[in-house]
Amino acid sequence: MKKIILVTIFILLATSVFGQVAMKVGYVNMNKAINLSNEGKRSKKFLEVQAQRTQGLLKAKEQDLLKKEAELKNSIMLNETAKNIKRQEIVRLKKELRDDLGKAKKSMRQDEMRHSTKIFKDLVLVIKEIAKEENFDLILEFNVKQTILFSKYEMIDITDKATERYNKIQSIE
Repeated sequence: MKKIILVTIFILLATSVFGQVAMKVGYVNMNKAINLSNEGKRSKKFLEVQAQRTQGLLKAKEQDLLKKEAELKNSIMLNETAKNIKRQEIVRLKKELRDDLGKAKKSMRQDEMRHSTKIFKDLVLVIKEIAKEENFDLILEFNVKQTILFSKYEMIDITDKATERYNKIQSIE
């Protein structure tokens, strides 16, 4: 993907240089735009609440497991068979806790990706509108812009403008 972007930029810049056409180039820090957008802030709060709830449930399971381990350690009255049954239950509960932790992490990543992807797609539409209105020839993502070591063209940061417009559109809907 990056190769395609860089080749496209190279072709556009080469065409511009040989054709002596001035180019208007902009860039957007998409991570910043997503995080500073009102929708991004709402998503972050939602995900934090969800993470705290999940963490609470996992912590309760962990406390229950620690309690069972302490009971086993202090159970002098149980015979060896009963202790083995308790040990097996503890092993099962530890595995269950690890599995639940893995599922929770995966679920959080998926939720975060789902929220970010929607905002990203909406921001791209806003950026296209700005590009058309202000006659930009090229708009780069900030990370791609950083890979360009030199350009004779000024690169204009439109991150704040894109975020503000996105917030206005979201407040209308």
